[in-house]
Amino acid sequence: MSTAQHTGNLLADGGLFHQFHKRNHEAVVFCSEREVGLRAIIALHDTTLGPSLGGCRIKQYTCEQEALTDVLRLSRAMTYKASAGGLNLGGGKSVILLEPGQEKTPELLTAFAKRVAMLKGTYITAGDVGSTTQDLKLMSQFCRHVVGLAEEDGGLGDSSILTSLGVFRGLQAAVKTRLGKDDLTGLSVAVQGAGKVGLHLVEYLLNAGCSVVLADPNADAVAAAQLQFPAITTCATDDIYDQDVDVFSPNAIGGLLTESIARRMKAVVVAGGANNPLASDVAAMVLNDRNILYAPDFVINAGGLIMVASEIEHQSFEQAKARVEEIYDRTLHVFEYAKSHSLLPWEAARQIAVNRIVQYRNLTKSLDSQQLADQCHSVFESDCQSQQLQHSRL
Repeated sequence: MSTAQHTGNLLADGGLFHQFHKRNHEAVVFCSEREVGLRAIIALHDTTLGPSLGGCRIKQYTCEQEALTDVLRLSRAMTYKASAGGLNLGGGKSVILLEPGQEKTPELLTAFAKRVAMLKGTYITAGDVGSTTQDLKLMSQFCRHVVGLAEEDGGLGDSSILTSLGVFRGLQAAVKTRLGKDDLTGLSVAVQGAGKVGLHLVEYLLNAGCSVVLADPNADAVAAAQLQFPAITTCATDDIYDQDVDVFSPNAIGGLLTESIARRMKAVVVAGGANNPLASDVAAMVLNDRNILYAPDFVINAGGLIMVASEIEHQSFEQAKARVEEIYDRTLHVFEYAKSHSLLPWEAARQIAVNRIVQYRNLTKSLDSQQLADQCHSVFESDCQSQQLQHSRL
């Protein structure tokens, strides 16, 4: 095959570079170490506002293409999440692909950490599905660019606490916008997902006077939730979409809200912690056509990212919590922007995020070369002074 033919295939629809180009990724790194079974992908979407940050997802995928699609979508979402959240960070993500029956080992995590270290701070990793604070502690012994550590290891602890707080505050903003209510008392909420974020959210909702119905494919998780929160009711996994409730809150894996599900839902607000919960743009349009208000996921589930950003800046948990509380006002602003610009809420949120990135790019064009070097210096290249400089950006 000629070079031209080979390049053409890579750039063709579905080829590697086509997949990178259509989402405007800056870099995608494939990592391998056969001796320890490492197969990993690190995606850096956009580093205009700062180094890319995103968790490390460790799981079995049905194929390598599924893993690549996952890391590309998630890293782009992290760019929007960081920018919309007013953070001086870019979007990144990583996945470690496990073979059937393969367990994560210290050797596997060490090899991955060393690959992250090779990127010299352009990518900062954190926890995600399949990775624990103990995993991050091990990685941090071989790489400085690891956040989301436990409190005893110098971090701010479990990020699901502030993630769920942000989701709750975003949900409150959506209820105010759609139903005109400042008080959630008496509202009914269907919560999909009994993971850490979902259960923290259930607690917030019950304390606010809501009735809650919960569903999760893990029967043991549902049973444990019922013991912890006797006031909730439960239903079958697929029946959660048909509940006659005010709010539907997706807190499981992404892509579950398809066009057909959007057509059958009875809730008038959708607000949850799941990343990329909508399966397609069509699903978003169906929700809008049915007057169901969707709170953009990357706006309201940014609490965990804000928390690890606060960790980088050596802020306290209370300082991080105060920043997460701002998600309420940010969400209201998104809805107002969407209305004034005739956009869907997720379109408005993305435009707000992109506008901030473009504004900074335009600012850097006006700087001389020395100023630009100062502004763009990596937060981990020296000490926390460079992070303080990053924080002075827009």
